Amino acid sequence: MAIRCARYWKRGGTALGIFILGLASFSAVAGDTLKQHKGHAAPEGSPSLESASVPTTTFDANGRLWAVWVFGKHLYVNHSDDLGENFSKPVKVNTKPEKLSTNPEARPHIVVANNGNIYVSYAIKLKKRFSGHVKFSRSTDGGKNFSTPIIVNDNREMIGHSFPTLSINSKDQLFIAWLDSRDRVAAKKIDKAYNGSALYYAISNNDGVSFESNKKIADTTCQCCRLGVAIDNNDLPVVTWRHIYGDNIRDQAIVHFTDNDTFTAPYRISEDQWKIEACPHHGSTLVIDDNGSYHTAWFTNGAARQGLFYANSDNQGQQFTTPLPFGDLDAQPKHPSLATAGGKLYLAWKEFDGQQSHIRLMQADDRGTQWQAVQTIASTTDESDHPLLITHGETPYLSWHTKAEGYRLIPLTTPERFTSVPQAFISGSMAQITSAQKRPYIVNFWSIDCPPCYKELKMWRELGRRYPELKVVLISTDAVEFKDEVTQVTAELGVSHLESWQFADSAERLRFEIDRRWFGELPRTYFYGHSGNTEAISGLLSPDVVEQWIKQNLPPQKDD
Repeated sequence: MAIRCARYWKRGGTALGIFILGLASFSAVAGDTLKQHKGHAAPEGSPSLESASVPTTTFDANGRLWAVWVFGKHLYVNHSDDLGENFSKPVKVNTKPEKLSTNPEARPHIVVANNGNIYVSYAIKLKKRFSGHVKFSRSTDGGKNFSTPIIVNDNREMIGHSFPTLSINSKDQLFIAWLDSRDRVAAKKIDKAYNGSALYYAISNNDGVSFESNKKIADTTCQCCRLGVAIDNNDLPVVTWRHIYGDNIRDQAIVHFTDNDTFTAPYRISEDQWKIEACPHHGSTLVIDDNGSYHTAWFTNGAARQGLFYANSDNQGQQFTTPLPFGDLDAQPKHPSLATAGGKLYLAWKEFDGQQSHIRLMQADDRGTQWQAVQTIASTTDESDHPLLITHGETPYLSWHTKAEGYRLIPLTTPERFTSVPQAFISGSMAQITSAQKRPYIVNFWSIDCPPCYKELKMWRELGRRYPELKVVLISTDAVEFKDEVTQVTAELGVSHLESWQFADSAERLRFEIDRRWFGELPRTYFYGHSGNTEAISGLLSPDVVEQWIKQNLPPQKDD
C-alpha cells in the first residue's frame, strides 16, 4: 500500500489579492440554532444540510465550523459551534434562482478571513451546453447576509468557465482559479487547433469588493478535473491540475507563484502516460507543510501506472519523489484528500467493495516517508460525496456527506476508534514487513479461535499506550473468508490502529517460509531487536517480559 485538502495561505511574504477558483453568492438572514438529525432528510422544499448537495466546510479562527451547500437552485451557508452536531438556520446566498453546479469536482467553496468576513465561490450552468460562469459572494456581518453574487470571469460569452476553487492568505487576500474555454473558442474562430481548456485566475485585494482582471496560467488543460490549490510559506498560491501533454496524454502539472502577477512555468509531477480523449473527473489534492514541502496525490490510469499515487517535492515542485501507490485497485480507489496537522500528514480516499463505500485513511510523518497501516474511518451503503479533510489547529477531521447518514464530521486523532484493514499475507510478505522497519519491532501471530490471543491483543493495546515508540505488527492466521471477523475483533479489543495482516495462502506453506521450527501453536511472537537478533516465543506472554525487551531495545525516543 502506498499513500491526497487544499490548505490555507500561510503568513508572511508578498501580498496577493483575492484569488478566486469558483465562487458563490449569498443573501439572507441567519436564524436560531437548528438541530440537524443525521440520517433524516428535511421535509421536501425545506433547505437542509442533511439533504444538500456537495457541502464544503471550513473552520474559522475560533473553531466555528462553516458549511456552504446547494439545495435546489440556491446556495446556502450555515455554521456549527459544536463540531457538526447542531447547525444554525441556513442563510440563502443567491436570492435569484440559478442552475448551480453539483459536480463534486466543481463544488462550491468557502473561506473565512481573519476579520471575520465570509467568502464563497461557486459555478453556475447557462442555457448552452458546456457553458457557465464563476460566481462569488461575501458576508461582512458574520454570515447573516450575503452580497449579490458577482461574476468573476471577465469573459462573458456563453462558453465554459467552470471548476472554480477559492483560497485566502493570512493577509485576507483572495485567489480564485478555474478552467476556461475562451482560448479554445478563439482558436476555433481562426481554424487553429486547441485541445482542452485553459487555467485562469483572479485576485481581490479589497476584501472581495472587486477582482482584478483575469489572467491565464496555462493552456491545454483537461476540461473536467478539479484543481488542487494551497498557499505556500510566502503567502502565495500553488496550483495543480491535469494537463494535456502531446497527443492527449493527461498527467498532473503544478505551478507556484513568485508574486501576485508572475508564476513559474508548469512542472510535470509524474509521467503516468495516461493517453485518453475523455473526461477523467479525477482531480488532484495538494497541501504544503510547515517546512514548505509540497505533498500531492492523484488518480491515473496510464500506461506507466494505474490507481492512486502520492508524491512530494522539497524544491517547490521542480522535482517530485517517485510516485507511491496506495489503495486497493480492485476496490475502485478514488478522490484522495490530503491534510497536514500537528506535524503529521493525513491521506483519505474512497473505495467501493461492491456493497459499501468506505473512506480509507493513512497517516504519516511530516516528510511522507513513514506511513502507518490503512484504516477504515467511515462507511455507507448508499450514495456519497467525495471525502474532504479539513483541520483546526492540530486536529484533522474527515468532512463527509452521505445520502443515508447525512453530514458527518469525524476527528482523526483517536485511531483506536477506526478499523484497520488487514493486508493479504502471502509468500514474501514477511520479507516485506522486515524490510520496511527502521527500529526494533515485534510480530505477533494470532487467531480469532485462540482465547489466549485475545488476552495478548489487550496487552499490546495497553503497552502501546504506555510505550508509544513500540511497533507491533499483527498477523492473523485465519483464512481470508474470516476477514470481517478479524477486523471486528481488532476493533473491539482496541488494536485496530496497529499494522495488520491476514493469511491469504496455505497456512502450512506460509508457516514453513516464516519459521520451520513453528508448528502452528498460537499465539506466536517474534522479537526483532536492535542488534539484529530475533527471539521467538510461543504461548501467552507476560507484560513483564515484553517491558524488559522494550527497555533493552527501545530507549525513549527524542522528539523529531
